Amino acid sequence: QHGRLHGGTVTQMERQAVARWWELRSGGNAALLMTPTNEAAERLNARCQHTRIRHGELDTSGPSSTTVGVHRIFVGDEIATRRNDRRLVTDRGVTVKNRAVWTIDQIRPDGSLTATGKSGTVMLPCEYVAEHVDLAYARTGMGGQGRTVKGGVLFADRATDLRNLYVPMTRGTETNEAFLATVGEETALDVFVRSMTTDWIDQPAHTRRHELNNTKPHWPGLLDNSQLRQLFERRFEIIETLDHADTARRRAPLERHDARTILAKAEQRLIDETAALQHAETVLARYDRPMHRRKHQSEIGNARHLIRILPGNLKHTAAEVDTQTRRIADTRATEATAATVVARRPQLEQELGAIEDQLTIDRRVRTSITRLDQPDAITNALGHRPAPGPSARTWDDTAGRLAQHQAAFNIAQGIGALPRWDRDSAYKRSHQALAETIAPTRPARARRIEIEQVGIEL
Repeated sequence: QHGRLHGGTVTQMERQAVARWWELRSGGNAALLMTPTNEAAERLNARCQHTRIRHGELDTSGPSSTTVGVHRIFVGDEIATRRNDRRLVTDRGVTVKNRAVWTIDQIRPDGSLTATGKSGTVMLPCEYVAEHVDLAYARTGMGGQGRTVKGGVLFADRATDLRNLYVPMTRGTETNEAFLATVGEETALDVFVRSMTTDWIDQPAHTRRHELNNTKPHWPGLLDNSQLRQLFERRFEIIETLDHADTARRRAPLERHDARTILAKAEQRLIDETAALQHAETVLARYDRPMHRRKHQSEIGNARHLIRILPGNLKHTAAEVDTQTRRIADTRATEATAATVVARRPQLEQELGAIEDQLTIDRRVRTSITRLDQPDAITNALGHRPAPGPSARTWDDTAGRLAQHQAAFNIAQGIGALPRWDRDSAYKRSHQALAETIAPTRPARARRIEIEQVGIEL
């Protein structure tokens, strides 16, 4: 009734949640941005950091920066330490604790940094920074427990459970708002009520019941195989259509100029060859007769030669004129068709965005399933999930994508076993696995687009 439940696509809700967080923060109010999953927190953190950069609060042009997980952090960024370490002590004698929040004061070339928090200033070595530091703009509900702020902001990319709803919606003393991704005709209130009435304690029993009944549990947002394939095909069709239209609009004027140049030369050649044939015929009419042949043998011979070859040349040149004339007309038609497609770009891109939202929700659900179950089709390709950290997050993302393509294209098993997982080669092998899994299922052009969309180079 107070307008604090907001619904829309995943992307819309992410943007609006961060915008609300920034509005509260810019107004001098302490705000807490929360979400049920680590994956969503990672995306929100990136959006929040970009918001601060856009408003000039962070300087990305200087040399002082380092990488933590998937993020590049800078002086002034707010970070969270994710592991207790008694060896790291602030200038006030307080040890570094899990989920403590700090502001970066200095970043050294080796990746170590100095940061200040409520318990004082501390120097964090590069090893700790690389393994146990993350951006602190957004956090999971568990990470927000015990905090009290002016405004609480919840983002959920799908229905969650009561515990992940209760903590984020009770942190704010003045306002608590929820930005909930919706699918189809459902509303934010529908997602909110479903989350309120779901308790994680019940899930193992439900799961066991489904196992005994040999039925699969319902996962909101999960698409069946035919829906997935149709979405992939439609996405490829839209991207191919827009790409072809852009290419056609760019190349048509160049092709038309080239055709006009060739046409002008062919038309001039047609005039010259026609004149030459007429001249040859005139020479024969004048000299190829008694009393004249002896004195004009050279002219007669040359005229006969021209009469023998010029008709064929004229036919070829006339065909070239027709070809280039049609080519000019074709480029105009192609350009007009491309302009029609470009005029429809907003609608096509809107449809593409809706498809991406559906695929993203499905992929996140499959990521959760693969993380919990680790099916053979996934572990055969990627190995078992590594310990929590950057490699685990990469494994989760890749496993979700692999599971989605296996479902869409009826791939029963993953590719062959890969070498043992390690952080240094995690990204390379995950990209290789994704590329090889997509490869048998799509035409070369489609595969390139599918793979480029996740930033993989083949």
